Amino acid sequence: MAKMGYVALALVAIFCIVHVQGLSDDVEAAWEQFQAHHPSNTKSHTDAAKRKGNFVKTHEMIQRHNKNKNAAYQLEHNDFSVMDEAEKKLYTGAVAPSGSRFLIADQQLDDSMRQIPTSLDYRTNTCLAPVKNQGSCGSCWAFTAITPLEFAQCKKSGSRVILSEQQLVDCDPNNGGCNGGWYTTAWNYLRGGSARQSAYSYTAVKGTCKFSTSTIGSTVATYGGVTSKSPSAMQAALVRYGPLSVAITVINSFYSYKSGVYTDAACDNKGVNHGVVVVGWGNLSGTDYWIVRNSWGSGWGSAGYILMQRGVNKCSIETYPAAVASVV
Repeated sequence: MAKMGYVALALVAIFCIVHVQGLSDDVEAAWEQFQAHHPSNTKSHTDAAKRKGNFVKTHEMIQRHNKNKNAAYQLEHNDFSVMDEAEKKLYTGAVAPSGSRFLIADQQLDDSMRQIPTSLDYRTNTCLAPVKNQGSCGSCWAFTAITPLEFAQCKKSGSRVILSEQQLVDCDPNNGGCNGGWYTTAWNYLRGGSARQSAYSYTAVKGTCKFSTSTIGSTVATYGGVTSKSPSAMQAALVRYGPLSVAITVINSFYSYKSGVYTDAACDNKGVNHGVVVVGWGNLSGTDYWIVRNSWGSGWGSAGYILMQRGVNKCSIETYPAAVASVV
């Protein structure tokens, strides 16, 4: 009997070794595949080891999440998979100002609340410019400010306009360039005019201000906040004005988003750190969502977009909505 017990223990030990080796092989295969699609510029063995360590942690998170049959969204590897927390933080940059918000006062907005459609999607609207990439500069606030302004100008003129985020990074004295800022503060500055991107291109670093009034492509006339934590008010504002600027709380799972409706509860009731733009809404398999445009390029998420759960203030998305009401 004792001999049989030893045999059983040995078999268990062998199984565990094989199982662990299998996990290791899986990670190694995933790492090789990732490197083939995301070549790195590591300059030392130490940096390479750190990158792989970050990848392994991300891989375990992705595998664990995607195996959950009840998950409403899926995760995938991308450029963020090898970054540490400090590096990821460089891709955010929303810094909420203290003090009260002033709201848009518009009777037509109130009327719009009585005529809200079941879904809305501006992603294919000719007035919405292609998704942009802020890079490792905490300038999300500038991208969050520019998208609604581009849309409002196009609605007025009838032709698409691409405006400059770099002007805000270099010139806005009340925001912090790559160190963060806020979209309504940016709109206040842009009452003096927003340069066309063709005349003031993006560099992802703060430089000397080179703005000239001869390069203006649009000018903010009026703007303001939309009622906080009111999904119906946000919907009405989307119908009336177009894309809305919002702030959210980004956590690790967000960086790896692939598809589905993002519902991670870990981002709720925390301070916001990232600015994005809501461009519509809908429902997927019974879950209401907002269509959210990010500023991490079209290779992130679903062609640069993410669906985020609507009506529950997911990641504080319904706390700070704001709109450009009119342009000059």
